[in-house]
Amino acid sequence: MLLGGIDEAGRGSVIGPLVIAGISFDPTGIDSLRDNGITDSKKLTTLKRETLYTKILQTAVSIFVCRISPVTIDNYVNRKKLNVLESRYMTIIADNIRADKIIIDACDVKPDRFKQSILKNLTNKSVKIYCFHKADTDNLIVSAASIMAKVTRDREIRKIEKILCKKIGSGYPSDPSTKLFLRNHLFDNDNKNYIRFSWSPVKKLIDEGAQTKLF
Repeated sequence: MLLGGIDEAGRGSVIGPLVIAGISFDPTGIDSLRDNGITDSKKLTTLKRETLYTKILQTAVSIFVCRISPVTIDNYVNRKKLNVLESRYMTIIADNIRADKIIIDACDVKPDRFKQSILKNLTNKSVKIYCFHKADTDNLIVSAASIMAKVTRDREIRKIEKILCKKIGSGYPSDPSTKLFLRNHLFDNDNKNYIRFSWSPVKKLIDEGAQTKLF
């Protein structure tokens, strides 16, 4: 029996990709992870996540990770279909990891509705799908997937900083470094592929810039 989990990192960010990770383990692999302090990635330090990331890579039966660009995210957000975007990519991941059962951290307020959106497009009809809220905290496998997603996204953010040669922080709108970056560099041409222009904090800055030009 292979048990899989799927989770995302970066849904609320204004900079960088949304990363969705799927992972599966056999019973031996699950047992080896139980005493390693694996939990929701948001509850772990950066160093602990990196350490567990290596352990998870060594133990997993299969891993599949998707990085979704800000441009693609904007296209879905502008049509108010962010949950549809996540559903589609989680379906792709479910079809590309080896698992008999897959537990997914549901982003929809109605987990069963989210489950049905995945099942209707799933190619592998033999796999059993379960969707729950807070699965990244309550289930070891989904916690492992959340760590894979978070570490991958953090590394993507660092790559963007190297490309732009600017400090952008975590990419989340509450981060002071991210706020400063957006306020000073929002309209730089080099940044357009990395910023989510459909997000309200970015729209607000755009509006403020337009108003400034009028006076």
